[in-house]
Amino acid sequence: MDTETAKEIITYVVTETKPRWQLFDEHWKDIDQNFIWRGYEQGGFETQKFTKILKQYGAFSISKLGSVLDSYEGDKKYKRAFAGSLDAPFYIEMKAGKYGITGKIFAQSIEEFSGMAGAWFWSKLWQMLVCCSHLTSNYNGSYAQFLKSKYAQHKNLATISDTELLSISPDEWETFKRVVRPWNELYGIGENVFDFIVGDIMEAGFVSNSYKLDSANIYFWTITGMSKMVDSITRENAVVFLKKLDMPFTLREMNKGFYTYCSVTESEHYGFCREQKKCLDCGVNNFCEKNFEII
Repeated sequence: MDTETAKEIITYVVTETKPRWQLFDEHWKDIDQNFIWRGYEQGGFETQKFTKILKQYGAFSISKLGSVLDSYEGDKKYKRAFAGSLDAPFYIEMKAGKYGITGKIFAQSIEEFSGMAGAWFWSKLWQMLVCCSHLTSNYNGSYAQFLKSKYAQHKNLATISDTELLSISPDEWETFKRVVRPWNELYGIGENVFDFIVGDIMEAGFVSNSYKLDSANIYFWTITGMSKMVDSITRENAVVFLKKLDMPFTLREMNKGFYTYCSVTESEHYGFCREQKKCLDCGVNNFCEKNFEII
């Protein structure tokens, strides 16, 4: 594969999926709830379906979830034997009422959850509770306040407004991330996911360079053959390569296009890379390497 071929594939995929990925747009006013479901949508865990249940029971907020561990005095590190199933001591105590009404709701929501759990399901639930507890204790249960506080510290300011934060440039945001590495304070959140949480906030122009290298993106790079154009498929390598192509799309738009075209979740609408038979209907299958044997 060469650069021009990669650009042909990317242009088609991002343009073809645009009607779908445009629906991913979010608003700053919802950033606290976005943090919960986007932050822990990892390892196949369909967090959005889980948080819909929490919302039905009035427990879908950082402060509500942050209250669950108010009476917990043990180690905050995840231990499978303690919190790795509904029959584990933590959830037995939770169902018995030790962690309050929100704890009972949390356990009940797990029982009612019928989406994909994924390989890291129990650890993600634990990390969600620990991180919400931290944000509640230190940032008034607000992810927006966390971001503003960290950025204000970075700029040696006493405080910063929503408007001021949302108007910083992509370069300023990248510098902030590189210097502060704010995700280190958030249990279970890395740079990849930190970007994803804010990636579709319409009011935030600085997110244009956000890029989450999820399993669907890795699949896209591998199946098309684009993976051979970088030393290894890492977030940093992907971003550097895509920037050099000088495409008429932002990094986030390409990120969403690849996800939409190749994710299992979106296979009802697209999914051309998921099976060889459907691949025949893809508009760029003559450019793609179709590396199904590698997958």
